[in-house]
Amino acid sequence: MKKSTRKENKSTAFSQHPEENEIKEITPKKRKKGRYILIYLAIVGFVFYAVITIINQNVQIAEKKSELTDLQQQISVVEIQSQYLKKVQDYKGDDLKKYIEKIAKDELGYVGDGERIFINVAGE
Repeated sequence: MKKSTRKENKSTAFSQHPEENEIKEITPKKRKKGRYILIYLAIVGFVFYAVITIINQNVQIAEKKSELTDLQQQISVVEIQSQYLKKVQDYKGDDLKKYIEKIAKDELGYVGDGERIFINVAGE
């Protein structure tokens, strides 16, 4: 019997308040903006970090390319010098004597017997 009285109480309580039977307009709950702001800030921070990293890497790539160009030039100079030294190493007899005289005259300023050095003071 207790169960039936409870049902009656509920039905009488429901009917006593007619305002509750009316249709209520459902308004969407306001979303928490704080959570979305944090997500937005995290995305913006990640994008900013990625852009800075890419720029930094491009600068490093440009520096390494210039270093590579310089090293390639140095390698080509050393290869030319190496070829020249191999050629000079093969000199024998008169070729060696002519080479030594050339170096003495051009680089060291020596003069052979009976030779005179003329200096053009006019610059022509």
